[in-house]
Amino acid sequence: MSACNGREPLSIAIDVPGGYVALPLTDIAGSVSRAESVFAEIGPGPVSSAAPAVLQALKVLLTRATQLNAVYCGLGRHSAADGQTISSTLIVSVHEYGERKNPRLALADVLTARTSDGGTFENIEMIQVSGRPILLLDRVRELPAPDFPDRTSESAVAKVYQLEAVVSATDGTAIAAVECSTSSVEYGEEFVPMIAAMAASVEFVTSAASSRAPSSLDL
Repeated sequence: MSACNGREPLSIAIDVPGGYVALPLTDIAGSVSRAESVFAEIGPGPVSSAAPAVLQALKVLLTRATQLNAVYCGLGRHSAADGQTISSTLIVSVHEYGERKNPRLALADVLTARTSDGGTFENIEMIQVSGRPILLLDRVRELPAPDFPDRTSESAVAKVYQLEAVVSATDGTAIAAVECSTSSVEYGEEFVPMIAAMAASVEFVTSAASSRAPSSLDL
């Protein structure tokens, strides 16, 4: 994953857990159009009738992700502790973050920015994984409910659990944010260990260093 910083190209390597399928962050419109064609060929049915709404929602998600400097976006299916199958979306973004500073100060700046613009969170915690500081924030948001065919709920909004883990480069000049969202709100906190581990696995590297030291997912 890479982001431009005006100096050397910045990349990260990160461990993405199993269960996620990467979604396209380039040629989004073309990818959605090709998927629509596939569903159109299937013919009438509950899956093909729901496909246009699902794909348009996906198009909005991916377009918004690219605007937020996303370098990875994925859809996941998981088994909860009680065996229930749940789904989630995963977005990883990379941002340049100014002058050199202690990484804890960089994360403090992130927290100030997240809360000063009106953002509210249910839990805010600074943790350490293998000696590395990570900022964890979570909340439950109410978002417009997708207008799918045969939707049983009459509610115009849907609750979504969002968890974000932010990690800084050792010199504080860049950050990576790992954001997980799921409509299975009651299972949201089960994602905390996984997302914290993902953030802890982030390595900030230049393009030259990346070519010398491949990781499980170089982005």
